[in-house]
Amino acid sequence: MRYKTILSGSIYQESHSFNPIPTGRDQFQIAFGEDALNAFRGTRSTLGGVIDTAEAAGFEVMVPASFRASPSGIVDDSVYLEFKAVMIESARRGGFDAIVLALHGAMVTTAHSDPEGDLIRCLRDIVGPSMPITAGLDLHAHVTPFTLAACDFITGYKTNPHADMAETGQLAMQAAQAMLAGKFEPVCVSVHFPMLTLGQDRTDEAPLAGLHARARELVENSSLYDISIFNVQQFLDIANMGQTVVAYGNGNIDEPLAAASEIADALWKARDALVGALPDIRTCLARASEPDRTRPVVIGDQGDRVAAGGPGDSTFVLTTLLTDFPALAAAVPIRDKASVDRCRDAEVGDFVDLVIGGRYSTETPPVHAACRLLAKGENIEAVMRGPAHGGMAVQTGPYAVVQIGRVSIALTELPLTYLDPNFYEAMGIRTADQRVVVARSGYHFSLNYADIGDCMTCDTIGMTAYRPAEQPFTVARPFYPVDRMAYQPVTAVRKRLLLRS
Repeated sequence: MRYKTILSGSIYQESHSFNPIPTGRDQFQIAFGEDALNAFRGTRSTLGGVIDTAEAAGFEVMVPASFRASPSGIVDDSVYLEFKAVMIESARRGGFDAIVLALHGAMVTTAHSDPEGDLIRCLRDIVGPSMPITAGLDLHAHVTPFTLAACDFITGYKTNPHADMAETGQLAMQAAQAMLAGKFEPVCVSVHFPMLTLGQDRTDEAPLAGLHARARELVENSSLYDISIFNVQQFLDIANMGQTVVAYGNGNIDEPLAAASEIADALWKARDALVGALPDIRTCLARASEPDRTRPVVIGDQGDRVAAGGPGDSTFVLTTLLTDFPALAAAVPIRDKASVDRCRDAEVGDFVDLVIGGRYSTETPPVHAACRLLAKGENIEAVMRGPAHGGMAVQTGPYAVVQIGRVSIALTELPLTYLDPNFYEAMGIRTADQRVVVARSGYHFSLNYADIGDCMTCDTIGMTAYRPAEQPFTVARPFYPVDRMAYQPVTAVRKRLLLRS
């Protein structure tokens, strides 16, 4: 039998339980059918990896829908239900041989704490037990036995900063293809325990670098198919939140059971080494002030990371620049709809009285200033050069660029990560002309800015800072390190019968 068609689709948003701004449909970039397929083909994204791998193997790919939003507050459930309805309708029509999904895995809606699990379960009910269903997820996914029970194979990014999104989609597609060919009989073992990692989360640094190296060694020297280490997003106040290690064997349970247990045990033993320490804002800005500096310092604003679901309106870095480092040329992003609206009525070159930021990020107050308007528009497309998300187009929505002293401020209605210099360049802010460039990201920006500046993640204040004891967790607790507790691993097994053609 020759297999020809893959059903794919993507809903991608990372939710922050303590961000008070709900994520509505207007914050999603939505595409259907051929538009979705064409938007992601050839991109360094999980969906792009699925599409390119499938088409290279001779498969046709159907992408009924792609919904994508920046990390932010909890998603309006109607948005998820719209995406789900499109996928369910396509599944019921049939005409495909496997389902390969590109998901984030840490999205929460107003009605679902595990919408990805709900989606996969509903698709499984339609297609039955024999059709392969696989998925590629972010390594910060909230992975539950509920999700794993309905999905034949789930794989996560192996890098943070994320450089292997496309490879993750590729592996999800290859697993489906191997199942269709009768060459892969997935046996899944997952080990979960209630713990957060706090700041020392890069996979190119200890201790995670060693854990991922060991996982690769286990896969390369056995019949194991894959091991994923899911370091859950740190701001989800939901039940069963924690670390999950997922290992897949091919037809046998012994190897994945031993591997998942070994990696999970090692992750727990490294728990205190996963609490990181970052430089403060004055240390970062002092480095940018070095007289012989020829490259900007690119600061990852840890306390208000849109990439982790922060609101993006903190004035902490902006205030410090204006007050203590006024000589530094800098580019700073602020999400502020009211300021964008005010700029609509002004002409480029005018001075506009604005009250900027600080509405949701209340740790520092808004900035009151007469600002010179440099640029404005209703939307502009920023195509990320990568490597993280390379080739993907992001719509900025309404924006304005204003200047206070030597600081250029990118104002937007939508939360944007600025993890790529092309966010700024698209709005007319030349990053090479700055001494300081601020990204609303903690890690991923360092890949995309590495060739233009010196990247530093800064321990700023805000709702995405790693201070869980100060945040109002209720449902998720108890978990380490907020609660001093013993190791409590929960192991689950899922076996899929070999598909016979």
